Amino acid sequence: MFKKKEKYVENKGMFKNAVDYAVYHMKLQETVAGALIGAVIGAVVVQIFFGIPFLTIVLLPVYVIGGVLVLRNILLNQRKAKLIKQFRDMLEAVSSSLGSGRNVTDSFDGAMKEMAAQYGVNASIVKELEQINEGLANNINIEILLQDFAARSHDENVQNFADVFEVANRRGGNIRQIILETKNVINDKIMVEQDIQTIISGKKNELNIMMIMPLIVVNMTKSATGDSNGMVGFLVKLAAFCMFILAYVVGQKMMKIEV
Repeated sequence: MFKKKEKYVENKGMFKNAVDYAVYHMKLQETVAGALIGAVIGAVVVQIFFGIPFLTIVLLPVYVIGGVLVLRNILLNQRKAKLIKQFRDMLEAVSSSLGSGRNVTDSFDGAMKEMAAQYGVNASIVKELEQINEGLANNINIEILLQDFAARSHDENVQNFADVFEVANRRGGNIRQIILETKNVINDKIMVEQDIQTIISGKKNELNIMMIMPLIVVNMTKSATGDSNGMVGFLVKLAAFCMFILAYVVGQKMMKIEV
């Protein structure tokens, strides 16, 4: 028998008010935007392929849900990318504070103020530093607070930092050096990702053009030869439509390169 997949439980952190970066709660305007974009694109594509207004209208919920899910995934990835860049800058701020002779608690407090000035009080890293400083004020060990942040971040860089920091803090290691090396690793990773995105940006544009071309060809073919609404014609259109969707999915996966 197949084991039932357990439902993912959102991790709200130690104080039950933190962010789980594997979950994105869309705002109303974002949901509406995703629904409209999905409805327009879906309706146009289905109408071009099948030319059946009734079918186009019946499938409207599918376009809407698909558009919302795609936009939510895009926003989720953007938020995680911003978090890592902000985390890198936070490490630099903490390292500078430690280098000036401040202790760990004061260094994280100073980093929160610096990040708030740089990114604004609503930035993700500022909220995380507020969680850490609140925990420190309540005599919670810094190692536990960093592990809580790492678990919610779902990022190996943050998790590796939390693990190494825990070992070094317990055994009296050079915390400042560890933070500097972690920051350098993340910085190198971000630079490599940017280089990769620059290289494949042209290919992404080519992929987008290639996805538009079948729609133009199908529309021109229908105009020249007439539309066939018989069963055979419908099955041919369905096969072509499935191939179109498959090509898009495969193309997107090929363009997604993780460092």
